[in-house]
Amino acid sequence: MPAEQPPQPRKRPRQQRSTMLVAAIQEACRQILEREGADNLTTARIAEVAGVNISSLYQYFPNKEAVLVDVYDEIIGALLVRARERFEEIDRLAGQSLELTLAAIVDMEIAQLRELNRLAPDFYHRYQHRFDIHARIDELACSLDNPSWEAWFSRFLGRHRRHLRPGDTDLFSLFVRKTLRANLQWAALEQPGLLGSGEFREELLSMLLAYLQSPQEGRQPAA
Repeated sequence: MPAEQPPQPRKRPRQQRSTMLVAAIQEACRQILEREGADNLTTARIAEVAGVNISSLYQYFPNKEAVLVDVYDEIIGALLVRARERFEEIDRLAGQSLELTLAAIVDMEIAQLRELNRLAPDFYHRYQHRFDIHARIDELACSLDNPSWEAWFSRFLGRHRRHLRPGDTDLFSLFVRKTLRANLQWAALEQPGLLGSGEFREELLSMLLAYLQSPQEGRQPAA
């Protein structure tokens, strides 16, 4: 069964005036989410904060969810820019330390999910397939002729083979990626406060390292 898709804008602005109107609607939506919370988000409130007639809003958006789609697309775009910058650092770490690289990956994944979960969590969880940051990162990587996240992660583990227990590094890569994502998504849905917990972050990292490393290896020094 196909995943439910969020409502789309009725049309896109073509002229400067209409572009400014839509931008004002999008900014008003974000301001309400930031200052008043998702429970107070309505089309009437968006129009009021944007300073536009509600009929003008409905000319472009059928409901508030369609406005949220645009807001979340902007969030995804900003996260992609940050991910590209962060990944350069992670790629450098990958040749130095298994633990430091995994820690940086965990931090990046938590930061991305906290941002996506922050403004309108119910909307995000309903349509998270539409705002899949991992899929977008893979699309960006392919467009830049870089390896996919899956291929990069397997290669990264291969570089630290001497620190890993015996086994298939591709399978290790699969389990680590899926386990990390599943635990973070569970936390975002059930206990979002954990995403800001340093203890939760440390437990995630310890779990991944315990799975990957041979018993005698243990956690590597931080520096």
